[in-house]
Amino acid sequence: MTYKIDFDRWGRFFNVPCNIVDEHLRLADGDFVKVLLCILSGSSSSVDSAELAKLSGVKEPRVNDAVHYWADLGVIKVEGIKQSERPAVAVSAAAVKKEPAPAKEKPVRTSLIYSPRELANKLNENEDLKFVVTEYEKIKGTVIKDNEIMGFINLIEYYGFDAQSLMLLIEYCHKLEKHSIAYLEKMAKDWFDRNIVSYPEVEAEIIRQSMIRSYEYKAAKAIGLEGKPSANQSEKIRQWNEKGISIDMLKIAYDKCMDAISKPSFRYIAKIVDSWFAEGLTSVQAVKEHDTAKAGKQTDKASKGENENTSYDLDEWERFAKSFDPENGGIADGVQ
Repeated sequence: MTYKIDFDRWGRFFNVPCNIVDEHLRLADGDFVKVLLCILSGSSSSVDSAELAKLSGVKEPRVNDAVHYWADLGVIKVEGIKQSERPAVAVSAAAVKKEPAPAKEKPVRTSLIYSPRELANKLNENEDLKFVVTEYEKIKGTVIKDNEIMGFINLIEYYGFDAQSLMLLIEYCHKLEKHSIAYLEKMAKDWFDRNIVSYPEVEAEIIRQSMIRSYEYKAAKAIGLEGKPSANQSEKIRQWNEKGISIDMLKIAYDKCMDAISKPSFRYIAKIVDSWFAEGLTSVQAVKEHDTAKAGKQTDKASKGENENTSYDLDEWERFAKSFDPENGGIADGVQ
């Protein structure tokens, strides 16, 4: 979309250095931008921080932080600052000068808190951090907050994730619709504790977890489970996956459940599947062969007038399901 601006109606103008927009505006705090605009719009080369606070609507301590922030970036020059004095600001746009990066110390595993100017320095000094922040903003579609930058600093400097590994994590969380930096940090720290940090390790773990999620989704669909599985159901499905129970086997279990009680029941299906595994039946072919053999034995016994319980011991479940009355305080046996 193209916008047209009517400059003639605004009257007085002031200049804003292009490098502020090109290099700093995207990452700058909104209050700091307000303070800078007030500084640049002033007719004097010096301005009092109290006046800036009144003009910008930003509290004076934040005004002082803003002045230091822009000074550290080389956008303005600050003269004669003392702890007990308000800063006098000489308004002059200057080229941003990048100071040599200080020697890095071993990071401490703690909650890191940086001032806005320290964050700006970190972004200028650390290429991995700058890349991750830029890409993270593109994915989220919003400007990153200071606390989010601090989170990435911690993950890079202490936990040892490089830019490529973090981007895999960010994209994976985005795919899961988990957009909180807190969720990302929690996942990254858990993986760090399990020695999953490098790019190949992170990639392999994402593939593993994606396969688990895919199995859970397909399993839930196969057994007629509506909505998100409960914690207990998810654990049972995870066990099926680890035991090698295929989705096609779950479909057979679902059909047997419907044939027996005419409604889906997670517990009924689980009993069928667990009985298969107990008998060493871990494939569709094995289940079919078992059912064929079982049907033959039952036919023989029926011709002799004998009766035998099913190997799945489901008669009791069928009686329970058909006689279940939720009005009398029972526990619902639908898909749960």
